[in-house]
Amino acid sequence: MIDERQNLSILIDIQWQDDFAHYTDQYFLLKTNFWRDFYPAKFDYQIKRAELNETLSIKYAPGELMESEFHKHNIIKISKDQFNQFYGGPIAIIPTIGRFYPRGMLDDVPDCFKLDNRPFRLVDIDNDNDTLTVDLNHPLADQALTLTATITDVFDANQQNGGRCNEIAELITFNGPGLQRLLADQPFDFSQNMPFARTMEDDDTTFYDALETQPIVDRVALEQLTQYYAKFIKDNDKVLDLMAGPDSFYPNDLKNIQLTVLGVKEKDLNDNPRAQQRIVHNVNQQTELNFADQSFDIVSCAFAVEYMTQPIELFKQIHRILKPGGLFIVSFSDLFFSQKATRLWHDLHAFERPGIVLEYFRQSGFEQMDYQSIRGLIRHDDDPFKNKTVHSCPMFMLSGKKAL
Repeated sequence: MIDERQNLSILIDIQWQDDFAHYTDQYFLLKTNFWRDFYPAKFDYQIKRAELNETLSIKYAPGELMESEFHKHNIIKISKDQFNQFYGGPIAIIPTIGRFYPRGMLDDVPDCFKLDNRPFRLVDIDNDNDTLTVDLNHPLADQALTLTATITDVFDANQQNGGRCNEIAELITFNGPGLQRLLADQPFDFSQNMPFARTMEDDDTTFYDALETQPIVDRVALEQLTQYYAKFIKDNDKVLDLMAGPDSFYPNDLKNIQLTVLGVKEKDLNDNPRAQQRIVHNVNQQTELNFADQSFDIVSCAFAVEYMTQPIELFKQIHRILKPGGLFIVSFSDLFFSQKATRLWHDLHAFERPGIVLEYFRQSGFEQMDYQSIRGLIRHDDDPFKNKTVHSCPMFMLSGKKAL
């Protein structure tokens, strides 16, 4: 049993399920302790009786973990004038159904104040009456949650971590989880406000040829991606790496995978050691893919979905070329080439971005979607950027299945 005077490292998951996807948000707490930090009810009791490397699983009723129940009276109608379109600066924010915004941009709304960063969701627009319907509930308030925790390390009691107190439930639920949820009854409208315009619209090939290709995230983040791939890619699978580079980040122990890589930079494709077929193709210029129907078991796309200018059309192509039961796996972090990322991607909160990718899946015919994020991991000691930021890049990984 853990001594209550000791410091702990804990990997915590919160999981939930809706009609569209299974969600897992992971958070790594490097050093926490009983005397300073506040643990959620039930979790506090069990963690104090746990052993090193033991995994706990605790179920919470809707609203119980955040102590914030869902209430219908938190879904209210306001006038359009109460939505401060210039809250973020001189460029007007156009209200969009399904988007989350900070409460601070709402004027004269109860329990909202300037600089209030708690999210609300816009769920309807009535242009005839110039009103908006907004949902002020926490995005997970109506979800039953499962909290899973593993003690990964124990530190001596004399090793302290300063005087800052951490509210553990707030750390793992109030920094974005839930913002990736889809609106159940209304697909996102991508026809408004030119969401796929980019700052730099010149030739993609010229842009990427001028860059020295290297992973955009650190090695710890890439290891998480490889582990996610290991859950789905099997020996002998026929795989397409879309918008590929010199490394596909697949597990090294996979045997006999038939790998095709497709991208805009020929040198990167030639440098990919596992590729058996290499195709130079710009999917933003031509979304149609020259593969037969039902050609692949797996299609992956790492660190590139943010640059897609016709994502729905491209996802439909992926759906077409996958075998029944095949998977499309998409991954990204919070780092990207800003000049080539779409306007929508820039506008979204980091945790809204997975929701937009889930929307791409939904509008393209995929089902049985899976989502996983991980934050708070520590970079390797030999990482050249560890002195600037000790934490690894957050990773967001999703998959969608083609029906059998």
